Amino acid sequence: MTKPSRQHGISLISWAVILLVAVILGTAAFRMVPAYMENNTIGTTVRSLMQDSKTALMSPREVRDALSKRFTINQVSVINVDDLAISKESGILTVSTDYEVREPLFYNVSIVMTFQEDFTKDVRQ
Repeated sequence: MTKPSRQHGISLISWAVILLVAVILGTAAFRMVPAYMENNTIGTTVRSLMQDSKTALMSPREVRDALSKRFTINQVSVINVDDLAISKESGILTVSTDYEVREPLFYNVSIVMTFQEDFTKDVRQ
């Protein structure tokens, strides 16, 4: 007498659930990647300005103007230069970014990403 074989593998409903989760995560990743790439562009732009030797002689207004030009060249649209906190106190230049990006996922569900970073340079050197 032979025993009935057991069923092996995943059922059709399990495959549907796995596919649904994969689609939701894929859609979220697809919506998040551009925001992270633009944040990387903002960081690279500010760091490149900080490495420029002329930055030590610039006032905060001149730094803001230089960043505005660089943001225009790099097509940064998520943040405006006026939203940056730029200060130069006792020989230390500080540029701070603090913003959030909201991307719709589906219906009334959105993804919110918060970006905050401080860039400093000792301009006395």
